[in-house]
Amino acid sequence: MTRRSVSRIAALLLAFAFSVPLAACENAPSDGVETSDGIPNGYYVLSQKTVEGHDVTDGYLFNCLHLSDGEGIWYETDYTGRSERGGTVERTDEGIALAIGVREYAFAYDASCRSLTFSGKIDRQDVTMRYTYDEKYALPVGGEGGAAFTDELFGEDKSENFYNYCPTAVMEGSDTLHVWYCSNKESGNITDYVAYRRGTLNADGKWEFTEKQLVLEHGESGAWDSRHVCDPSVIRGKFRMGGKEYSWLMAYLGCETSDNTRNEVGLAVAMSPEGPWVKAEINPIANFYESEDFSEAAWGFGQPSLVSSDGAGKVLLFYAKGASKTCTVAEEWDLSDLDAPTLLRKAELRERGVTNASGSADCINNADFAYDPVRGRLYCIKEDFPYPTDGGVNWIAGSNTLFYLDVGDSFDLLFGDEVYTWNKIAALDTGTGHARNHNAGIVRDAAGRLTDPYSVPVLYTAAQLAADFPDWQMGGQWPSLHTYRIHGIRFTIR
Repeated sequence: MTRRSVSRIAALLLAFAFSVPLAACENAPSDGVETSDGIPNGYYVLSQKTVEGHDVTDGYLFNCLHLSDGEGIWYETDYTGRSERGGTVERTDEGIALAIGVREYAFAYDASCRSLTFSGKIDRQDVTMRYTYDEKYALPVGGEGGAAFTDELFGEDKSENFYNYCPTAVMEGSDTLHVWYCSNKESGNITDYVAYRRGTLNADGKWEFTEKQLVLEHGESGAWDSRHVCDPSVIRGKFRMGGKEYSWLMAYLGCETSDNTRNEVGLAVAMSPEGPWVKAEINPIANFYESEDFSEAAWGFGQPSLVSSDGAGKVLLFYAKGASKTCTVAEEWDLSDLDAPTLLRKAELRERGVTNASGSADCINNADFAYDPVRGRLYCIKEDFPYPTDGGVNWIAGSNTLFYLDVGDSFDLLFGDEVYTWNKIAALDTGTGHARNHNAGIVRDAAGRLTDPYSVPVLYTAAQLAADFPDWQMGGQWPSLHTYRIHGIRFTIR
């Protein structure tokens, strides 16, 4: 591409760039000093980035360009990791052309702000970015350790009989990840507890997690949740109980059986993510024993997912129902006063458009949900039936599918008479490199919403097969359970 053609492209892109509102210049030089060639070398730090008009600036730990004579390096770090892409730089009449591989990015230069602005298509999406010169900027240096988002995030040595599965996660800012999940307390003892870890994103784009902390345990003998507590879902809001106001709410599965039957859903509250967590007196809020679906041999109610309706005390509670049929129930509650909660409305989710990873019709089961207020979409990731049976493991899912439903600015569609259709986005299957992929949870903000309308991050549980451990002898325990570990994956929404 010639210098002239690059200049024409840059001019056109500059005109488009300023049709999209960007933040005002923050580092404008008081004296207008520039280098002799007009565009200083050094670091240009991201001041604003929009995708399809939506501001995604805060999603980066850092994002900057470094220019030197004839060369440029683009540094980006977000929850998925750190990237460094280098290329050649050609100075133009309007700015610079940065060529990385086969792709060229034309940036217009504004001398009054000492800023570089790009506006155009990236991954088939309209993207506008402004980078501002910062002569004092120092590139963050990473530390040692940590795990990449797609790798095993944490867990004990697989030679020991511990497991980690069924995560729910809240992203706080650009560098903090709260993860609640199921684990056992003693090696070889299959008793579920709710565990918690706080993750911190380092400059290398890797996550460093605190040690496992068991924050919710089963109840005393005779209690409805005396055998297991697991499958947590957590949001933030305003919830009063016993004369105190709590800012965090957890829904969880509890049971008093050891044969995967008669499960129910309970609630707990806390003032901070790590607790202490206090169980609600009204538990179980989804009471299987008193429902018309009750039978001694039925799976019951469980695997809850919470989404805030109003950012305060109103919530959507989704949970799986395994009785005469398998489906997912949606309930809207006012839980602002947990001593006197109010059920506002209830419905079974319709399943038109729902398929498994192979494209066959399926139900919504063991699902997690997140709301996107920008596009007015409700996202759902659910496990696929039928379960695979190879490798000596037939009790866990091999794949999950991600769907969305256009709901607009409310959730009325879920509870009305209108027939709606789910839209499939992607499958989470053996393409991950794992034989089994199950118990997935969408990474959300504290209200149960997407942090970026064009990206759906998911934590899921990976497992290996019994056939991979022919000599596994640990007190007769399930030979795959000790391999349950939590990994991340990101789905891009176009």
